[in-house]
Amino acid sequence: MNILKNYFVPAILLSAATLCSCTIFDKYANARFYEIYQSDGLSACNYKPKFTDCAEKMDFDIKISDDNNKIALSKYINHNDEVSYIGFTRDNYMEQTKPIRDFLDWAKSDATQSKSIVMKRPAGNIAGYLFENNQVDYAFDFVHTRADVPVLVINVAQSTRSYGFTVQEAAKLLETLDAWYGKRFTGRQLT
Repeated sequence: MNILKNYFVPAILLSAATLCSCTIFDKYANARFYEIYQSDGLSACNYKPKFTDCAEKMDFDIKISDDNNKIALSKYINHNDEVSYIGFTRDNYMEQTKPIRDFLDWAKSDATQSKSIVMKRPAGNIAGYLFENNQVDYAFDFVHTRADVPVLVINVAQSTRSYGFTVQEAAKLLETLDAWYGKRFTGRQLT
């Protein structure tokens, strides 16, 4: 019985160590230099400009680069499948998030005129590539839906979707981004 105990425990420990290193190996072998986290309450809608209204609601996860310099809204599906949407980088972070802050001020002022801000900035994340460093146009539109709800619509030049954030959703987005920028982000790691 002692012989089994002497071989069984080390075998389990070796298997656990191998499993861990395989996961790390798998991560870098697949060029995945980021982790995905769950963040409660982060959502938007698939905005339909033609109808000036929202379609289905989307809940987002957060993708953060290993060097903690890039963040993106994403959706974790399973270990080998996730989708990414809108990204931000630490470079010029305050400038990148200024349209979100401006939208919150615009909505508080009960403005009736729509407003649009287009800015060229690092992609941060487009169509799934967290490390895409080229410059792209981000469009931030401040609009009212058909139901007269103020919505921040974010569209990236290379994306086919527009994402609509209500005032509450835009505030939650900004809160999450600011926590990441201030290195206070907490979330449950998914990958």
